[in-house]
Formats: sequence, structure tokens, C-alpha cells
Amino acid sequence: MKLTDDYQNSSTEFQQKKKNSGLKSALLFLIKFIGTGIFLYWAFSLVEDKQALIENFHLALRSPIFLCAGISLAGIALFASALRLYILLRAVSITVSLSYIVRLTLIAALFTVASLGTAAGDAMKMISIMRRHPNKKVIITMTVMADHMVGLVSAALIFLYFGWVTGTITATEITAVRQVFMLTTVFQLAGIFCILILLVISSDKILEKLLAKLPRIATHKHVSSITASLNTFRANYRAISIALTASLFVSAPYFLCFYVSLRTIGENVTVSTILTVMPIVDLVSSLPITISGLGLRERTFDFLVSDLANIETSSSVSASLIGFLFHAFWGLVGGVYLVFKKS
Repeated sequence: MKLTDDYQNSSTEFQQKKKNSGLKSALLFLIKFIGTGIFLYWAFSLVEDKQALIENFHLALRSPIFLCAGISLAGIALFASALRLYILLRAVSITVSLSYIVRLTLIAALFTVASLGTAAGDAMKMISIMRRHPNKKVIITMTVMADHMVGLVSAALIFLYFGWVTGTITATEITAVRQVFMLTTVFQLAGIFCILILLVISSDKILEKLLAKLPRIATHKHVSSITASLNTFRANYRAISIALTASLFVSAPYFLCFYVSLRTIGENVTVSTILTVMPIVDLVSSLPITISGLGLRERTFDFLVSDLANIETSSSVSASLIGFLFHAFWGLVGGVYLVFKKS
């Protein structure tokens, strides 16, 4: 009788937790849905000639060469992203095929576009890989985190080079835009510094000192697994270097999609301007307050590009949406693959 009561209680508790989790997910999606509507309304409200938006999309459809170029660049970015994760997984002795990671990345693109952003895509990749390697959950989680850190470094390098070396930032005369560039510079440099500190802390000498002074913390299974994973990445500097190179081929084509999207509607903006602006746009649009960054991306892109390149708001908003659609295309491909290959 007692066993039956315990089973019923545990079953009820599980159902309650499942219900609460479902409510939280629904609430989060509702918040993002509202946020998307607000930011899209804000972006569109600044467009004086609404008809120009429709005309811009018609122009894009009449530019098949640029459309193919944009979709191709998005595909290159997706493949390079898969290659980066594949290299990092191999560095921590997790054996998976590159074709498998490419398929996961395609499906993750669908989750990223159709769900709650990159977190959904990352979760899907982690769960899938963990099913093949159930004893390496912490290492797999750390590898996906390392994948993001390498991506942040590559985006920061692109921003710092094209922003400062090519003179895009110093040539900026608009105070608000210049302040955004300065804040982004501080943020990017601080991010690179923190990542370097993590790699230094994970060295054998530092870990030995930590073990001597804080043995309980150092020997905790999760702490030891995380530090061991970081130490593995630090030791495999060649893999990190190759992953960083691959990451540059992720970020650059991803950003250049928006350069191509501007060309589809007849706007000729310099490549250096786009490669300076897009790391900021991508960073802001990754905030979890809209679905796939919609609205937030368009508003940020318009704020920076329309003033720097002296183009109409209708053009910048249209180009931002077209650039997003280039990447969304591969999410649809991932959806088609998922339908026919459910396993």
C-alpha cells in the first residue's frame, strides 16, 4: 500500500513539474512573440514609404544572381559552423562523422529559426550527441560552449579589424553610432580577455594550486570535468587554431549575406561597413527577447547602416529581412530533412 502511495505521489509530482515546465516555455514564447511584434512595429514605423518595402522585395526577386550568392554564402557559413564543432569534438576524443554534424547543424538551423533562438539549436545538438556518448555529457556541453567562445572571438576579430584598421569607426561622425562602436570595442576586448583567463586558469599549475587550497571545490565532479575539458582545449592549441580559422569562415559569409541582401535591392554599401556593423547586429539580435532576433535585428541594422551608408530606412529594413531569409532557407532544408529522416 505504501509503495502504491509513493508511486502515485511521485507520478503526480512528475506531472506537476512537466506542467510547470510547459507553462514556463509557453510564457517565454509569449514574451518573445510580443517582443517580436513590438520591435518589428518599431522598425516598420520608421519607414516613411511603406510601398518601398514591397518594391524592394520585388527587386530582390528580380536579382537571381545575388539571391543565389546570398543563399550560397549562408550555406558556406552553415558548413563552416559544422566543421568548427566537428574539430572541437575530435579535440576532446568524441568520435563523430563530419556528415553527421552537418546534418545536426542543418536541423539545428530549423530549431534556431522556428523556436527560441540559438539555445534551441544548441540543445538539440547536445542531446543528439549525448545519446551517442552518454558518458561524456559534461565534455559535450563544454565543447558546445567552447564552440560559441571561438565564434565570439572570430566575430570580435572581424569587428576590430574592419572597424579600426580600415578606418570605418574613426571616419564615423555620428555621435550615437560612435558611442555604440566604442562600447562594442570594450565589450569585445573584455570577452577575449576573459576567454584567455579561462584558458590560463585551466593550466596544470593553476589546477594544482586550486587543489591544494580548495580541495573540496577542485575535486567536485562537475568542476573537475569542466576544468579537464578546458585544459584539453588549452593543450590542443592546434585544434583551437583550426577551429578559429573555420570560425572566420562562419562569421564572414554569415555577415556578407547582408551585404548581398543590400545589393539585391540596388544599394552599394562597402564591405568594410557591413563587416563592422554585423558583429554588433548579430550580438544584439541574439538577446532572448524576440523570436530569432526578428525586429531587434532590423532596428539595430537600420540604426547603424542607414546613417553610415546614407541609405533610406526602407532599404536597410528590407535588406535585414532578406539577409535573415537567406539563413532561414537552410532551416527549411533542415526541416525537410527532419521530416524524411526522423531517426
